[in-house]
This record gives sequence, C-alpha cells and structure tokens, in this order.
Amino acid sequence: MKTILSAVGLYIAGEIAFSFVFVLLFATGVIDIGININNMSVNNLTENSLKMNKYLMDNYVTIAVQLFLYVAIGMIYYNSLKRKWTFEMIEGEMNKRKEEVLENIEIKKKISPIKLNVYVHFHAVNEKNIHLIESLSKDIWNDAYKDLLSQEQIDYMLDMMYNVDKVNEGLANGEIWEIVKVDNVPVGYLHYKLDENNTVFLSKIYLKTTDKTKGVGQVMMNHVIEYANSINAKDVHLTVNKENARAIRFYEKNGFKNIESKTFDIGNGYVMDDYIYQKNLITKLPQL
Repeated sequence: MKTILSAVGLYIAGEIAFSFVFVLLFATGVIDIGININNMSVNNLTENSLKMNKYLMDNYVTIAVQLFLYVAIGMIYYNSLKRKWTFEMIEGEMNKRKEEVLENIEIKKKISPIKLNVYVHFHAVNEKNIHLIESLSKDIWNDAYKDLLSQEQIDYMLDMMYNVDKVNEGLANGEIWEIVKVDNVPVGYLHYKLDENNTVFLSKIYLKTTDKTKGVGQVMMNHVIEYANSINAKDVHLTVNKENARAIRFYEKNGFKNIESKTFDIGNGYVMDDYIYQKNLITKLPQL
C-alpha cells in the first residue's frame, strides 16, 4: 500500500511539474498556442483554456506526457519492488544462515546426555590389560561383521589391527587406547588420536551387545567428543563400512555428516569400502 500511494503521489507531482513547465514556456514565449498573454482575463478564461487543450491535443503533448509518466512511474515502482525483494531475500538468507550457525554451534558442542543404571569406566590400555583388546575385538567383530564380511577377511583384519605389537606401536605414538568396563566387566574399547591438522580421528569404537551395555555406546561417543572439545579440536572424524546401517544411524544421530566415500586397500586382496563421517566442533560465521 505504501508503494502504491508513493506511485500515485509521483503521478500527481509529475502532472503538476508538467503544468508548471508548460505555463513557464508559454509565458516566456517559447511556445505559441495562439493566446496573447497580455490580453488574458477572467472573461476569456474558458476560450483560452479551450485553445490550450486544442494545442496539447493537436501536438499529442498530453499523450506523450501521460506515457512518459506511466513509464517513469513504472520504472520507479519496479526498482522499488526490486530493491524490496532483494533486501527481503538478503535478510531471509542471513536469518536462515544465522539460525543454521546457532543450531550448528549448539549441536556441535552438544554431548547427548545419558543416564544408566550401571557404572561405566574407561581404563587406559597398558601392559597389564592389553591382552583384553584382542579377546574383545574377536568377540565383537565376529558378531558385528558376520553378515558384512567373510570370515577370512574378519580373521585377517583382526590379526592386522589388533595384535599386541600394533597396539603398543600406537600407544608409543601417543594414540589413545581405552578399555570400557561396565560394572568392572570389560565390554568394549576405544582407539582415537589427535591428527596433525587438529582433528580427532576416532579409529575404533566397539561394544558388546548385551542388555547391560544398552546406552553405553553413547557414553563412549560422549567421552571422545569431550576429549576433542577439551583440546579445542576442529572436528571428530571416522570411517564406517558402507553396509553398516546400524552404525551409520548412530553416527548421524550424534551429528556426524557423510563427507566422502573411500575404498582402502588393506592387502591380501581385501579392501575396506567405507564412508568417512565427520562431526565439526568449531563453526565459522557465514560471510555474505
């Protein structure tokens, strides 16, 4: 409504401006419409008005002025709407991105709360408990991957990744290996490390599936995210088998995003066909 009233006001102002200019040109003798300005009086006002209108009509002045005003007002109205729409689009986009950033900041730093009726504890792997990694990995892998990988590949990967020398090598390089206990019973393990680019690589998060371990997987994930937040890491990333739908749902629920598909050659004719998932912890504000 404000824009329409402005257009009407511009039209009226244009008509007044035209009338003023026309009278000025007539008074200064620039245009001749057959009227002697010195003989103008109230008595011949009607006659002079008719002559003026005839001049305007014969020379298409009125039509030209009307057309000019319509085009000018149309252009002004269009540009006004265009600016309005542009500002609304920019404002809408800024508000949208602001909401996304605020939401992401909240989600990325968020630790999903979990309450359990069991006692969960994380034990750093050392020479006294390192043997538990091998036995836990065999039990968990043979259950978790029986429908995804062949038994031959499972055995090959267990020997490749979980032998004592391999675990000790990681510990010597500053990598974190932890055994997860529920009510002092070993039920799972974690393996993660800080990469050079200030990101945390969650290499392994495995847990036995029992009634007592329900919810413990979330506690384990929270534990890793808390570690990453404590050192101001940029993100936490991990790899997951493309067919492991259960694990993928868990990661996505925790704010991880699929950023890449990658196939790793692990030797002996075997590959790991994985997705790379990432959870950002530090958000940069958008710039428009």
